[in-house]
Amino acid sequence: MAASRNLNSLPAQRLFAVHVPFSLLPESVLDSGCRIVYLCRDPKDNFVSLWHHIFALESTQSNKNIPLITLEEIVDGMCTGVFYVGPYFDHVLGFWKERLLEGSSSKRVFFLTYEELKRDTTDHVRRLGEFLGCPFVGDDQEVEEIVRMCSFENLSNVEVNKSEEQIPHGTFTYKSFFRKGEVGDHKNWLSPEMIERIDRAAEEKLSGSGLSFVG
Repeated sequence: MAASRNLNSLPAQRLFAVHVPFSLLPESVLDSGCRIVYLCRDPKDNFVSLWHHIFALESTQSNKNIPLITLEEIVDGMCTGVFYVGPYFDHVLGFWKERLLEGSSSKRVFFLTYEELKRDTTDHVRRLGEFLGCPFVGDDQEVEEIVRMCSFENLSNVEVNKSEEQIPHGTFTYKSFFRKGEVGDHKNWLSPEMIERIDRAAEEKLSGSGLSFVG
């Protein structure tokens, strides 16, 4: 109840960032008419990024520079869907299918991949503004400033993202959320066999959906 009161005291428009799959969103959210922005990533880069993040957490907690989970275990768990973060491909498909429902694509879910965003950030910032009912007018100066402020280089150097937080087993640094922000870095970490396995799992799980990460 206390959390609810705190949220209700926030001025509109409110912004929440969550990892909840579409199937677990409460009816109150779905019936509210709010806009949902969903950003996903090539699973190969996603799995590598997740491993590095877990590595940072485990290194902090164990005070050893040795990961308690291997990259191979991450790939196995994510490909089979048996992992503590839940089935990755089901998560993506939940929002993708909602986007495809007749009449919903322009009203509820703005589905975007990180690769698309990197290819043309300015265009997608404009599209996002239209989706949220806040279209940009005039020249590109405002859009370009948003792109600059939200860039990996800028956000990774914001002072708050250099800060630390005490957790039960050590000190966690927020800079661990920022690594490279590049597309295709998985090639430096995954073996050809691991890449093939992820691509095969993606093809099987996403077959017939119209969504593909292979290539």
